[in-house]
Amino acid sequence: MRSVRLPAIALVLVAVACTKDPVSSKASPRITALPRALTAQEQQLIQADNRFAIKLLRETYSELRDTLPNLFVSPLSVAMALGMTYNGAATTTEDAMRSTLELDGMTVDQVNHANQSLIALLRGLDPRVKFQIANSIWYRLGFTVDPSCRWNGSGAVNVLSNCCIQSPLK
Repeated sequence: MRSVRLPAIALVLVAVACTKDPVSSKASPRITALPRALTAQEQQLIQADNRFAIKLLRETYSELRDTLPNLFVSPLSVAMALGMTYNGAATTTEDAMRSTLELDGMTVDQVNHANQSLIALLRGLDPRVKFQIANSIWYRLGFTVDPSCRWNGSGAVNVLSNCCIQSPLK
């Protein structure tokens, strides 16, 4: 009798737990659609970021699965950080970064504008969520940063907007 009672109690608890809506009635409505249509550049960048993400995760997993089994990588963060660096690249470095990031067919300005508008879209989706980016560019002393680059008060890159080092990486 005792062996039947414990599974029966567990079954009742699971059934009761599964009938409750995990989102309370006080919560904001679920987001089921974007507030605006994506531009062609945004769609192109998202597709490129997805291709890059698959490559990054596949490579990271194959290289580190035995030594760092709990490693967490955000492909979007990596793509955005490398996108900032891509602004200062030239010649073979620019070509290699474009290929690695899957950005063929997009200009640097198109990538920057798509990133900016997607960031704005993400920030405005849910007022309860604070979306922040902590990427920054570090450069060697002696390099001159283009004055058109926008900086926030802490010295970190605030937006992706033609931010480039005047001495391009080669």
